[in-house]
Amino acid sequence: MRLAGTRLRDYFGVEMTGRYLDEFDFGDQMDYWDAAYHEVVRGGRPAQGVVPLTPWNQPDVFQFWLRLPLANDDGRIVMVLGHDAFLLSEKAHALANKANLRIA
Repeated sequence: MRLAGTRLRDYFGVEMTGRYLDEFDFGDQMDYWDAAYHEVVRGGRPAQGVVPLTPWNQPDVFQFWLRLPLANDDGRIVMVLGHDAFLLSEKAHALANKANLRIA
């Protein structure tokens, strides 16, 4: 089951619930997101970062994100829990540039 909050729909302009990531055009950020999910799923480690919403024609909006691996009783990663915060401000731009995060 894939769920997405309404704020994602508000920012991306499309419903994401029930859809796969490869159904979306992330532009030049595709390698970035591939690496982030690879770290979470294959590495079994949380990942965090920040990206501008440039592929979604909103380069002044920054998506601060966190992805957490969720494992079953056998220790196999079966889900990824995500949290996203969207900020539009000079402060967000400054944080994105100096944060110790995975940056696109």
